[in-house]
Amino acid sequence: MGGPGLAESPPMLRRVTLLLCLVPGAALAQTTTPGATTAAVASAATAPLPPAGLANRSNCADSTALSTWNIGTTITPVVANGDRWRLAVFSGSCDAANVPSAGGAATVFQDVVTNGSNTQFVTNLIPVATMASRSGVIDCAAANDVTIAICVYYIPGTGSTTAAQLASQGSFVFQLAKPPRPVITRVTPGDSQLAVSLVPGTTTSTETANTSISFSATCTPASGSGSSSTSGLSGAGTVTCGGLTNSVPYTVTALAFSRANNSSAVSDPAGPDGSTTPLPFLNFWQVYKDQGGVEQGGCSTGGVGALAPALALLGLLAVRRRRS
Repeated sequence: MGGPGLAESPPMLRRVTLLLCLVPGAALAQTTTPGATTAAVASAATAPLPPAGLANRSNCADSTALSTWNIGTTITPVVANGDRWRLAVFSGSCDAANVPSAGGAATVFQDVVTNGSNTQFVTNLIPVATMASRSGVIDCAAANDVTIAICVYYIPGTGSTTAAQLASQGSFVFQLAKPPRPVITRVTPGDSQLAVSLVPGTTTSTETANTSISFSATCTPASGSGSSSTSGLSGAGTVTCGGLTNSVPYTVTALAFSRANNSSAVSDPAGPDGSTTPLPFLNFWQVYKDQGGVEQGGCSTGGVGALAPALALLGLLAVRRRRS
């Protein structure tokens, strides 16, 4: 027996069926969810490069700085038709309903013709400064961070934007804020080194970065002779200048860096004085001998040599008692 006719169908089913009849192809229309796009500075005149998703002041103004975009999408292009991806940046969010036309808007700066059916691909060598200027970043020395939208549109082979779709999107941050100059709270001498204790400075209207701060310190011999040293980045609050010359006083300065590697102004200097002068380290055995100990050290098996460390400790204590 055949099923019920349209007139005998439930009201909701009849309305849906009539709608599909009135709108040809509606039942076959494709809907896609935009994928994810990420960007990273790949090369720049000033090192080190910032973490993925960030550009710093130097990158923003560097005409040679280049980025890569890693693009994932749910749309599979038709290679034979010459389908393309249109890359754009916006100061707000990606506009799915208003696809920018090539050359017609300042936001558009690259079309990429598909060369495969993969829905995950990487575009190389996109100018970072272009990303900044075309998304409205006017002042690369501003005190605030600027987040922009990075958008990828799918353009069918016909080149018509009326059939285009938002294929992938993400965000990118121009971290323009720099940290205040750090404060050196203490310098501790060691053997051929100085340990520099640091704290972040107080933020100002032009120095607003205060999270994820790291430090470096530079130790320069005051006399002009002796080894100088610049420590590596450290977020621990203490950095060490190594390879210094003992008994030479040093001038110590420090820098703070934001997460994207914007540099602060130079700190107030510490030294040169006794607290910034590396000194030879006298180990326990040397102190024991200098205070009158006569037992020979060593790691011989058995006999007095095996007890040397313990005897040294007892001897050192005895010497101190006699001198007290």
